[in-house]
Amino acid sequence: MRLQHSRRSTDAPLLHRFVLQATGPMARSWDPAAGGQLMLASSGLVVVLTLPLLDPAGWRLTSLLVLLVTGAAWASAHLVPWQRLPRACTLAFPIFAWVALAVLGYTTHVIGGNYGGLYSLWFAYLGLTQSPGASIKLMPVAIAAYLISWGGPSWSLIARLPIAVAVWLILGELLAALIQRQRSLADELRVLAHVDPLTKLGNRRDLDLRLADAAPGDTLVLCDLDHFKQLNDTLGHAAGDAVLTDFGLVIRATLRKLDYAARYGGEEFALLLPGTSTAQAATLLGRLRRRWAILHPEITFSAGVATCRDNHPVTGTLVEADRAMYAAKATGRNRDHSTAGPLSGLSLVPAEVADEWSDRSAVGASGSTAVAADGSWA
Repeated sequence: MRLQHSRRSTDAPLLHRFVLQATGPMARSWDPAAGGQLMLASSGLVVVLTLPLLDPAGWRLTSLLVLLVTGAAWASAHLVPWQRLPRACTLAFPIFAWVALAVLGYTTHVIGGNYGGLYSLWFAYLGLTQSPGASIKLMPVAIAAYLISWGGPSWSLIARLPIAVAVWLILGELLAALIQRQRSLADELRVLAHVDPLTKLGNRRDLDLRLADAAPGDTLVLCDLDHFKQLNDTLGHAAGDAVLTDFGLVIRATLRKLDYAARYGGEEFALLLPGTSTAQAATLLGRLRRRWAILHPEITFSAGVATCRDNHPVTGTLVEADRAMYAAKATGRNRDHSTAGPLSGLSLVPAEVADEWSDRSAVGASGSTAVAADGSWA
């Protein structure tokens, strides 16, 4: 299939390949500034190439003026920091083009009216780069410029105007709605590609991306639910999925906003805690155990902790956390280990849990973090 696609691209007409390359930046990023500059240059080129046919006597001076105005506008657009400005500022591109067409029609005795097709192209630009409604907002400007470019209103022009307006609106608004839908679908696919659907945490792919940005001093924690296979075999996979969903909920309620969690695989979960020491990670795990025991006192988990450091790959830190987790399982489960051994000062949660209604309410609030105001661990 790739070979066939490549062959079709190579066999495409030269003009088709040129258009694809020229419009590539706007099509890939929906950049209204790049699209506006391209449209300005294209509109000016169309006018310059066709003026000799419409005005054989005075086309030279008019073409020179069009080239100068188009070049100045195109160069000025390159100097504007469009990335720092609201997207609505790029509405200046179609407004400038319509005003230029009106001036051209007024000064050349309705020759500018022959470029009515450019109005449709600019409404297509609005649909591709702006949100729905932009075409409606600019419609008065387009109508005024269109009338001026034909030398003012006339009965025949007024009769044709509703058709032109309908085409412009349908073109601009339909494209805008389709692009908005496409962006929405792209956002949904992006979420699906990076979020585990069961736990609503990051998935393995997203975890790899986050680990690539881990810095020295960040702590990595691996948690594994104890005897999870036995749970699945006894109660069924539906019950196991419910446990995984609950564990993801408790993790999200316990972490700070700057922390990150992902489902590492199966019943294993990875936590990335920026700027967190091993002692602070132990505090987090203690809070996580207390809250988890409220929902499922019959199910425990074991955790391994390792801290990123200079001149040590993050993959090595992940291996260390994995070894620490299995050391916790080997010494009885339901406990936490670091690379240096068992985490001191940790009181394991017994099977019978006392009433902890404050923690229960914290678990139910998905955005709760239970940390100090400065983001540090209490």
